[in-house]
Amino acid sequence: MAEFEYQNVEAWQTAVRLTVAVGRLKIGSNLKASADAQAKAFEQAGLACALIAEGAGREGGAQVGLYRDARGALAQSRSWLHVLASVTNEQEAVFANEFDLAEQASRQLTAMLRAIDRGPAMGGGPGTRPPAGRQAPPPPPRPAGSRPGPGGPR
Repeated sequence: MAEFEYQNVEAWQTAVRLTVAVGRLKIGSNLKASADAQAKAFEQAGLACALIAEGAGREGGAQVGLYRDARGALAQSRSWLHVLASVTNEQEAVFANEFDLAEQASRQLTAMLRAIDRGPAMGGGPGTRPPAGRQAPPPPPRPAGSRPGPGGPR
């Protein structure tokens, strides 16, 4: 049994595997740029782990924000892996495992965010819609003279 709640989160487990995989990469280049790219990819993967762990202990908007930030950190880690492939003149297939782990963790976070948006199956909770027959409160009025943004009112 896990000691902390976040250890049960699949996205956290996948992000940890990504962090370990990036940290263990053996780069056959002595270029500073390759070492920097690997360090940045590792740093962003680790940041994603931390954000997921923090989000597991939160609820509502705070949790959603942390999970979205974690998804962004995973995307940045993936981008740094692309940079690493470029500066070492390697095929991206060399880093296929790391790319797959980043993609898998991102998909898992997306699924979690969808589940949060849907809310619990029964009863009220964050992200649920008002019951049938009740209307959501109207949006606050715009200041006089203001125009809606591109794409019209939302």
